[in-house]
Amino acid sequence: MRITDLNSGREIGASCMLAEFGGLRLVIDCGMHPKHAGKQALPRIDKIEGSVDGVILTHCHLDHLGSLPLLVRAHPGARVFASAATTLFARRLLSNSIQVMKRQREETGNVDLPLYVDQDVERVENALTAVPLANPRKIGRGGEEILLSFHLAGHVAGAVGCMIEHRRRRHFFTGDVHFQAQRTVGGADFPRQPVDTLVMECTRGATASFPGHSRAKEEQRLIKAINRVCDGGGTVLLPAFAFGRMQEILMLLDEAAAKGDLADVPIVASGLGMDLCDYLDAAAKKTKQVKFNRQVLRDLNVLPLSRRYVQPGKNLPERGIYLLSSGMLVEKTPAWRIAANVLDHKENAVFFVGYCDPETPGGELIGMAPGGEFKFKGLDHTATLRAEVERFHLSGHADREELVDFAKSLAPKDLVLTHGDPPAREWMKETLAKELPATRIHDPEPGVPLDL
Repeated sequence: MRITDLNSGREIGASCMLAEFGGLRLVIDCGMHPKHAGKQALPRIDKIEGSVDGVILTHCHLDHLGSLPLLVRAHPGARVFASAATTLFARRLLSNSIQVMKRQREETGNVDLPLYVDQDVERVENALTAVPLANPRKIGRGGEEILLSFHLAGHVAGAVGCMIEHRRRRHFFTGDVHFQAQRTVGGADFPRQPVDTLVMECTRGATASFPGHSRAKEEQRLIKAINRVCDGGGTVLLPAFAFGRMQEILMLLDEAAAKGDLADVPIVASGLGMDLCDYLDAAAKKTKQVKFNRQVLRDLNVLPLSRRYVQPGKNLPERGIYLLSSGMLVEKTPAWRIAANVLDHKENAVFFVGYCDPETPGGELIGMAPGGEFKFKGLDHTATLRAEVERFHLSGHADREELVDFAKSLAPKDLVLTHGDPPAREWMKETLAKELPATRIHDPEPGVPLDL
């Protein structure tokens, strides 16, 4: 097998990998870098020479999905293999990506945007092929053949890892993985038999686990913190990823409210995440891969975000819980806009409930000391940080110790690291070398083929 990492760098960015099995060529994911815009956000799909025999889409986060229309446009004969749930989400998320790029063009004058149009998204939808879980599917051309099987990855609704068998060799790709159950998805259900190659994400490789930490305890800590702020007359802003995390938090709030453990304040949610509630509800009814019912919105009496403009720096007139995207407080998003009304006031709080890249506005805010200045460039406002800022560890990615244990259970001859920033890769490589001395550990150079 030959692997070429087509991400532009050794980081969490535009996930995309070319895997070659003899003359058979598969692309695994084709994402868009969340911190870049235009052509800079793309993976190096220009390095793919010749035809593509198939594409594997592990899940629908845009860092794995966002550039797929360009790949399908360049290789119109390639099928896109995904879980049944993922085939339900892809078009809606890609259509939203087009709208975001159109706004970016208006704001920046970048004539490259949008990078694709509705016709390209329609091609993706026509190419999507649902593969049943743990049910091997043959893909072949010119006498070459592989067996592909999907296994739930637990990361987000529809996410899978994949086993590829070729010439009596077994190669497992984790995609993004979470081993513990969440509210909308169960934990990863990966095979634990030995493999020849393991390609493994390492997002949390630089994040040490806390003794006694559990997801349940962290959820309880979040609810207590929300209640404390709301009971004190403040507003809680919960920046959340529209796909997956917003629905998780809605279910958590609903559970707390049903027990009488949630402050009786308005709950406001808005944007793409609310639309995706319908899609997760549909996926829950059509597949066994998702757990969600949009009844939660009625039970919580969730309100839309008011369109009434509140001057930056002024407190919100309607105090309560604001569950808004984006999870990293990216500029021009609802969460970023409302943060401009929250940060200057000590009774308020911003509680992050997922991964935050250090170079995003959310990452900057998490690292800021009280009294620091946070600039809202597009709003001509500089906030003085008086609100409480806290991060709650509810990641959809596996802890690094869980990843090491999983790797040990597979005892691969070769292990390839992916989807991690340099410090995460460094820790994983050093630790795995000690724990698996017979395994060759690879941190491939972007764009450079790795023969295994």
